[in-house]
Amino acid sequence: MPETITEIKHNVDKPDQTFDCRLHRHGGDWIVISYKSSRPYHISDIHIAPQTLTLAYYEVEYPYIIWKMIAPDGQLFGHYVHICEQVCITPKTVEYRDLLLDVWFFPDGRHRILDEDELQAAHASHLISDPTVDHIHDTANDIIRRFPELRATFDRLLESDA
Repeated sequence: MPETITEIKHNVDKPDQTFDCRLHRHGGDWIVISYKSSRPYHISDIHIAPQTLTLAYYEVEYPYIIWKMIAPDGQLFGHYVHICEQVCITPKTVEYRDLLLDVWFFPDGRHRILDEDELQAAHASHLISDPTVDHIHDTANDIIRRFPELRATFDRLLESDA
């Protein structure tokens, strides 16, 4: 049986979530895990089919998490980048504080910023400060600018795992 690791997502505006994932590689301050949902779900208005494979890359120093999503037919479905903070990796867990704003990259390279409304609602409720909102937007813009490089780095890491 493959080794498992627990992902713990600390949310700004709702209870924490935990997921049991498969561990692929553990590099101390970075980790690659996978998750396959048995049920459909949505990322904003993007429908995710059951059995879609998520390969996720976390690194302690990065203010984001990259998910590479593979459709049940084996084709790339897209990349989902969570903007976050406080990534903490232990031998059995990976946890982070989600900062609401996400960026979706389609297989053809186009992108969409997701959940701006959730970020603005958290800001209006004083759950997130003005400087943090500015940092989140700056991080999103940096991710969009650097995405080809980020994707290539993650793909090389996955290839070395094969």
